[in-house]
Amino acid sequence: MASIDWQVAAAIATVVSTLAFIASAVVVVLQLRQAARERYFSITAHLFEIWQSSDFQHDQLFLLHMLTCATWDEFCRMGRGERADVAIHRVGGYYDRVGNLVRHNLIDKQDILPTIGGYAVAVWHRIEPLVKELRLRENALLFENYEALLPECHECYAPGIAHPVKMADAPALKDPIPGHPIPGQPVKLCTVEPAPVFDARAKQPVAAPIRAATAMNGAAERSVTAMAFGNSRRNSQAQHPSELVLPDSDGIAHALTEFTASGPAVLVYARGAWCPYCLRQLADYAEHYPEFKRSGVEVIALSPETPRKARRMRTGLKLPFAVLSDRDLNAARVFGLMDHEKPGMPTPATLVLDSAGTVQLSTLNQWAKSVFAGDVLEYIRRVKQTDIAAAAAIPPPQVTVPKPGMLFARAFANMAAGLFSR
Repeated sequence: MASIDWQVAAAIATVVSTLAFIASAVVVVLQLRQAARERYFSITAHLFEIWQSSDFQHDQLFLLHMLTCATWDEFCRMGRGERADVAIHRVGGYYDRVGNLVRHNLIDKQDILPTIGGYAVAVWHRIEPLVKELRLRENALLFENYEALLPECHECYAPGIAHPVKMADAPALKDPIPGHPIPGQPVKLCTVEPAPVFDARAKQPVAAPIRAATAMNGAAERSVTAMAFGNSRRNSQAQHPSELVLPDSDGIAHALTEFTASGPAVLVYARGAWCPYCLRQLADYAEHYPEFKRSGVEVIALSPETPRKARRMRTGLKLPFAVLSDRDLNAARVFGLMDHEKPGMPTPATLVLDSAGTVQLSTLNQWAKSVFAGDVLEYIRRVKQTDIAAAAAIPPPQVTVPKPGMLFARAFANMAAGLFSR
């Protein structure tokens, strides 16, 4: 009887056990993927079920077509806990939940935003003033994920079409003019988002009153008030800061007074997505943004780049505040930021605006220096605690060298992408 070669048997057993282990691992991985896929479809199906429910749609249509209040006092007069209050929290809370799931990559935005994205933007346009006041009064982080989701929804949004109306009250025309509406017949009105309107008529130059403002770019220090006056004089489109209207990263026009209506605001004028020091400064303000909101201070970013590039910068850094486009350099001229480093080019700066839109502080940033968010916030808090006369003695925050770190690579990638897009 032949003897058994135990070494060969052990080798065969090892191979068999290894194959069995690999097969069981493959089966486990497939089962986990199937469970994750089923859980994913369960989550998305539940989201669509909520979105398609009659209660949700009724509240959403109420916000889109029947909500008339735009201030906190009007909202309170409609009754806390009543229809408007419930609708805002139900619809806003739903989109905030979707934004949280998208931010943590738990759902693919391409699977849900083509359906709900346009409505999310339209609802935000109606409730944004109320949300900003609610953040100041009740919850500083209210609908934070909802607002962060909006840049991803802009491609799904289209301006709404108003209901057909009749020109019953229009004066009768004896001979209708070709191409003009005829009284009594329905007319379809198309409502579109307002575009920035600039008054091209020459105006008297208005120098924004600026306190404690000096140019710190290596040259002799000059008063920024004088610089603003000189830039305004050379610009036929000169305006007061409160009259500026600029598009945000979604192409929607905003008046600067929207951000200063409830209190002071910090305006960070950045070179663009290609500058690592500007990216580091904006990331610093994004990190301290909840502290600014709790102190009743809004933060705005301005860039001379197009809204598309501004959107890339905002989404790349996940900025929780608005990024406006100053493509025509109108704001740079009004704030006196032109021709300090290069002729015809704006210089980055950090400005503090009061509730009336008046510039209280303007500091020009050097090439590799900027003002830290914590220093600006501390300065604003000290100004709030003192009267006007004593506030003049408070030293303004100084420019400091930030540490861009990995933002150098992101800035280089943005600069390369900017060569192929506008």
